[in-house]
Amino acid sequence: MGYVSISLYPSNNNNVLFEFKSLAPNWKLMEMLKSSQISDFDFEKEYLIQLNNLNAKTIFEQINLMTSDHEPILMTHGNKSSFCHRHIVAKWFENELGVRIDEFKIGAVRRSNGYMKKITQKRLFENE
Repeated sequence: MGYVSISLYPSNNNNVLFEFKSLAPNWKLMEMLKSSQISDFDFEKEYLIQLNNLNAKTIFEQINLMTSDHEPILMTHGNKSSFCHRHIVAKWFENELGVRIDEFKIGAVRRSNGYMKKITQKRLFENE
C-alpha cells in the first residue's frame, strides 16, 4: 500500500513510507485548533486558503508518482470519525479534480466540514 502521511509530525505507523508535508496544515493553525482558539469551521476556512495556494492537479500527480505502483492512502494522526484535515484534503481533491476519493477499508463516503459519513445503500426491507 502507498501510505502517505500529510501531518506536520512524523507518523508512528510503520506502514507509512512517505510524507507529503505540503498538505499538512501550518503549525499555527493546528495549535489554534488544538487549543480551541478557533472552531472546526474556521479551521476549515483557513486551511482551504492554504490548500488553494497549491495546484491540486500537480499535488495529486506528485503523490501518485511517489507511491508508484501503489494506490495512495492519505494518513494523519486523527481517527476516521473525528474532525480531520484529511477529509478536507479529500474533498478538495474531489472538488478541484472531479475525482472520487474513497475512504480506505470503508468505501464511498460523504464529506462535510472536515468530517465523513459512510454512504450506505438503503435496503428494501429495513427490518431484515
